Parts: sequence; C-alpha cells; structure tokens
Amino acid sequence: MPLPLCLYPAKLIKWSYWRLLLTCILFLFACKQVSTKNPNHPALADSIIDKASTLLNTGQLERSIIYLDSAYQVFPNPGVTDLWKKYNQKANYYLYYNKNLVKEKLYADSMLSILSGKELQYKKEYAGAIFAKGDVLMVEKKYADAFKCYYDGKLFAQKNLDSCSYCQITYQLGMVRYKQGNYLKAIPYFKEAFAESSHCKAGAGFSNLFIYPQSHLNTIALCFEQAGVPDSAVYYYKSALNFIDSNAGRFPDKKQFAETARAVVYGNLGGVYALMGNYPESEKYLKESIRINNRQGYAIEDAQTAQLKLASLYIQFSRYAAADSLLGEIEHDLLTGRGKSESNADNRLKWKKLKWKYYDKTHQIAQAYQYIQQYDQMSDSLDEVTKGLKIADIDQGFKNIEQEYRLTLLAKNDQLKSTYLAAIIVFAVMTIIILLLVWYNLKRYRNSVKELTKLNQKISEYNTQMQKTLTALEQSQEDNTRMMKMVAHDLRNPVGAMMTVATMMLDNKRGPGDDRTMLELIKTSGKNSLNLIDDLLQIHTRLEELKLEPVDMFTLLHYCVELLYFKAEAKGQQIMLTADHLTISVNREKMWRVISNLIANAIKFSPSGAVVNVQMVSKEDSVLITIEDHGIGIPTEMHDKIFDMFTEAKRPGTAGEQPFGMGLAISKQIVEAHGGQIWFESKQNNGTFFYVELPK
Repeated sequence: MPLPLCLYPAKLIKWSYWRLLLTCILFLFACKQVSTKNPNHPALADSIIDKASTLLNTGQLERSIIYLDSAYQVFPNPGVTDLWKKYNQKANYYLYYNKNLVKEKLYADSMLSILSGKELQYKKEYAGAIFAKGDVLMVEKKYADAFKCYYDGKLFAQKNLDSCSYCQITYQLGMVRYKQGNYLKAIPYFKEAFAESSHCKAGAGFSNLFIYPQSHLNTIALCFEQAGVPDSAVYYYKSALNFIDSNAGRFPDKKQFAETARAVVYGNLGGVYALMGNYPESEKYLKESIRINNRQGYAIEDAQTAQLKLASLYIQFSRYAAADSLLGEIEHDLLTGRGKSESNADNRLKWKKLKWKYYDKTHQIAQAYQYIQQYDQMSDSLDEVTKGLKIADIDQGFKNIEQEYRLTLLAKNDQLKSTYLAAIIVFAVMTIIILLLVWYNLKRYRNSVKELTKLNQKISEYNTQMQKTLTALEQSQEDNTRMMKMVAHDLRNPVGAMMTVATMMLDNKRGPGDDRTMLELIKTSGKNSLNLIDDLLQIHTRLEELKLEPVDMFTLLHYCVELLYFKAEAKGQQIMLTADHLTISVNREKMWRVISNLIANAIKFSPSGAVVNVQMVSKEDSVLITIEDHGIGIPTEMHDKIFDMFTEAKRPGTAGEQPFGMGLAISKQIVEAHGGQIWFESKQNNGTFFYVELPK
C-alpha cells in the first residue's frame, strides 16, 4: 500500500501518470516476493518488554536498555512483531528518558522499514509506527509534518483496527493537546480512549485491560486539575482508584504494578486536595504515595513529585524543618539520577522554585535570589523547547491536511473524468465505424434477400417431404410395437401351460425331493417369464407406474444367485456373492429381473470353470451393485449399441447360447425408472463389469 501522506516530502505530493505507473510496477514486484520472515513469539517478546518497562519506570534506565539488548541477542529467530516491539521500546526510551533525537529517529524509521509491504498484515504495529514517526517530527519541531503523520495514523487506525486496538492512538492525540496546555480540548480524547478501551474483551492483555484504562482516567483528572476544575479532578482520580481496586485482582502476578499505579493516583489526589484547601486529606494521600513509591522497584520519580507537593504544603504552613528535609532528599535523588525519567526536568524546575520559596520564607535573601535566577533561567529554557508546540494548532493542521486530501481526491476525479472523456470519444468513433459497417452489410443483405427467398421456398418443399417421411416412420414404429405386443401375448399360452404342468406335478407329493426342487424352479421361471412378457407389453417403464416396497437387497441378490446356480453349474462355473443386509425401496420383481439378467449374461459370456462375482457396497446416498465376469468381453464397436432395444450387438454365448438382445435395454429402463443408473466397463477378451447404482 502507498505510504501515508506524512512520509512524502510536501513538494512531491502530486498525481502523475509516471508516478502511478511506477507504483503499479513496485506493487506487482512486491506481490511476487515470498515472505521468509520467522514467526512471531508474542509471549516471550511481551515478557521481555514488560521487564524492560518495569526497569524504566523504576528509574533503572541503563539497566533497562542493557537488559533489552541482551535478551534480544539470545532471542530465537525473532519475527516482525518481535522486532517491532524492540524498536518501539528503544524509540520511546530515546524520546522520553535518555533524549537522543538521532537514535529516536533511527528506531522510528526501523519500525516502518520492517513493516514495508506488510502494512495490512500488521495493522496495529503500522499505525503505531506512523505515530512514532510523528513523535520524531514533533521533537524536530516540524509540526505540520507531524500533524500529517498523526492524521494518517488516525485514518489508518479507524479504517483497519477495532476500538480496543485504537484506544492508545486516540490517547496519543489527546497527549499532544495536553502538552500544548489545551487541557479542556484534550479531555474529550482521553474520555473517548477510555470508552474504546472498555470494548476490550477478556484475553486482550494486561495493558489493554488494566494499564491503559486507569491511565486514561488519571489523565482526565490531571486535565481538570490543570484547567482549574478541582471537583471534577477529584471525581476522576477516585474513579481511577475504584478501577484499580476492582480490577487488580484479575492480574495477581501484576500486584506490584497495581500498587504503583494506586500510589501515583494518591499523589495526584493529594495535590488537588491541597489546591482545594483540604490540607489534612492532602497530607494523608501524599504521604501514602511517597511510602509506596519511594523504594527500589517502584515509581521513584513519582514519589519525588509527591515529595515536592508535600514540601510546598509544609512551606505554606511554615513547617520549614520538614520542608527542608524533603527538599534535601529530593536534591540527593536529582544529583544521583535516582528515579530519572521524562519528568526529571519538571521535578528539577519545581525543586528550584520550592528552594526559592523556602529561602524567601526563612528570610535567606541571598540564597532565595540565587534560586529564583536558576528557576527563571531553566523555565525560559523549557519554554523555548515547547514554544513552537504551544502555538501550533493541531486542529487547524488536521483541517488543512483534510483539505489536501480532498484536493488530491479532486485531482484524481479530474483525471478519472479525462479518462472517461477519452473513452467516450473512442466509443463515438467506434459507433460511427459500426454504423458504416451496418449500412454496408444492409446493402449486401438486400441483394441477398431474393436468393434467400428462393432458397427458403426449396427448404419448405424439403420440409414437407421430410414431414411425410416422419409420419410414415411413426406409423411403422406403431406397427412394430403392435406386432411385438401380439407376439408377446401369444407367448403367454405356452408359458402358462408349462407352469400348469409344473404345478400339477408338484401337487403329486410322492415325487423325490430333488425333482420337486427342479419343478419349483420351473414354476418360478415360468412366472418370471410371464412377468417379462408383461414388460414387453409395457416396454416404457416409468417411475409413477412402479410399485415400490422395502426390499432387503441381500435377500434379493441371494435369491437371484440361487436361481441361476444350476445354470452356472452346468458350465462348471461358480457365482460368488459379497453383500450385507441393506433395505431400500424398489419394485422387487422388476429389480429381480435386472439382476438376474446381468448374472445370466455373465454366465453366458464366461468360459467353463470361470467365476462370476456379485458384490454390493453401500455409499453415502446410494447402493452400488457390481456383476463381474471373466469372459469374452464386449468389443469397442458394440459399446454404444449395447443398451438399444432392438440392437444388432448380439453374440452367442461361450456354449452357443442364443441371444435375444432386449434384456439390457429393459434393464436400463427399469433402473432409470428407479432414479438410478446402469453402465459397464469392458475390454474384449478381458471380462466385463456391469454396475447398477440405486438411490437409498
């Protein structure tokens, strides 16, 4: 994706064709790159950053940065997010603690560099990197460029991040106004940040669920305090304490941080009570804040701030010995660098002011004059540093940047309109050309109409002749069907006589058992033959004409095999059945005819001693029946004719059995009437597989 507006020099923010082309080429090149970066290790990286931050907050600056470098030296293959966290920690270190603009800029640029081409993959990190770049520009006093970065970061975050991830960006925008002294204008940003952080879900991490929300409330209170609204300040300080008390138990391993945060709010609350004239409460909270934070591992610099407030209170009530003792402790800390942080300069300035007041109150004029000079000199120096920031109008800056974006958008729209205009011109030219071609073809068409009319007359004559031929063919088809039905009807008498004789012989109960078995088969075959004759009388089987019933397919297959056992035994063959009991809805008699016909064909076209395999398997929505033989196969030239009703694809069996040619056609009609399908696979002299698939 393109860089934010703030990362381009102002003179280069133009839309031009060559620039657009170059961007497209770079984008296509980037798409071909294959990421070879290592995966991230969030748990390990966060533990290192937490430890380094704890050392920073407790004033152990050098130890913090040494620990960070040492930990990352043994970091196993850090990923993009792991490195980003390291660079962000170092950028903040050189921005707020050991102020070094060169190194701060180096690490801010490094954050952007490792995210190049991966902005949408690491959205939260990219938004943070843009703000880090804005912080560098603020230190460089390039306020317009800094505001561009903040604006770009805000737009990117609003578009790509959820409110939980976005809350600290809102907070940073508020801090810019806070540092400018626009406290009331900063409050809406901090309130919005707190509302956004309340949307964080469980598992969002200690920072999102605890550090940020209590910090937002505390900063809102600070704004009210600085703006001279102490009642509101007290309300939000107590809200911060309530939040800490309510949520500290969720993070038992962060007990020290919660205690430190509580002490910070105590110190601030003590300060605002002093402004309100409630001195007992002020002294109580300030002392408690100092007791907690004025020790190794806690926020020593915040304890110094509370000590300064308490010393001011003592001077106000002429408790000079206590004030002098506190000022001496603070002086020792400032000289030794104990608890040094970004607030060190402010504490040093406040200390000089209190020393001036102390000496003035105790009538030590020379010393008081000395400290008031030092205070004025240092105050002027700090004012000079923030002079440009205080007069910079970030709201107006955002409006100007938004106007630039609108102008850019208008330029793009103009470019798009020009493209549309060119397209319209091309379209108009093409329309004229098409019209000329239409006119030319119309002229040719008129010349061809007469010939087409003559040709149409001839076609009409041919159609009349074809219609007569088609009528004759339909009449012939009806005659053939009628003849077939007559033949089938005449077959009923001899078959019926055969069944009658078999029945009479079965009624003679004195016959041998084997003869009775044979007579039963003759009777059954006669009955099935009559059913076959009925099918011939109604060749076109349809689903609505079928009487379906639940049938155990294993029993049906077993019955078919038993019925054809003697036919296979006569050729020295075996029929192997592999199936499980499975019930589906079919027409028993018609499905028996299909399976019997396929097994009979397998016996017919297999040599003596062959094996015919009958197998049934259950599929998800259907049943698949396979009949496999090892016979002569079906020649390729017969494949397309095998299922025709009156096919010429007839061959005698391996023992000279005579073919009839209608069995497969009738089988196909029956299977398709059941909503199934039948097909085969065969190679000449390599046997044949017939498949019947029926829906469950």
